[in-house]
Amino acid sequence: MNHSKMKLRNWLLAGLLAGLFFASCKKDDNTTEQENITTIEVHLTGTGGFEDKFFWRDLDGSGGSAPEIDTIVIPAQNLDLNCHIHVYDESKNPVEDITEEIEEENTDHLFTYLITGANLTVVPDDVDNDGAPFNLETVWKSGAASTGTVRIRLFHEPSDKTDTNNPGGEVDLDVTFPVKIQ
Repeated sequence: MNHSKMKLRNWLLAGLLAGLFFASCKKDDNTTEQENITTIEVHLTGTGGFEDKFFWRDLDGSGGSAPEIDTIVIPAQNLDLNCHIHVYDESKNPVEDITEEIEEENTDHLFTYLITGANLTVVPDDVDNDGAPFNLETVWKSGAASTGTVRIRLFHEPSDKTDTNNPGGEVDLDVTFPVKIQ
């Protein structure tokens, strides 16, 4: 084999190997990139004009400064409060509201609520496109004066959306708010 044919063969071989390498590194179009969640807003509205927003913020991410966490303060009047969760990425300019994407992919997501200590009940008020629990919208029912916490988790691709204690899947967010019912 002459020298120019060898060079051509080596170039072709190198091109073929490079093409295989880049094809194997191509991102799968069916995967969803993990969002950067920096802020959770708990928006509560109720009868008698009650309306308030409570925030959890971790702008510098895990391992940085401690997150800023509001105490959720709710009247102890046996109120039914409509709750809507908002999810943001405040590291972007402008701020990215991730809530809409979560709503669009509601069959792949589940919000769960764990109440500890507070006289508070959380009742689902929405379902996903398949009729399974989604829980972005809930009704919070306040009881007698008390203090405690509410742990809010967002599961991605849960295997059992009826098991709010252990639905499976990956946890996209896990935040615990102090709660005061007064």
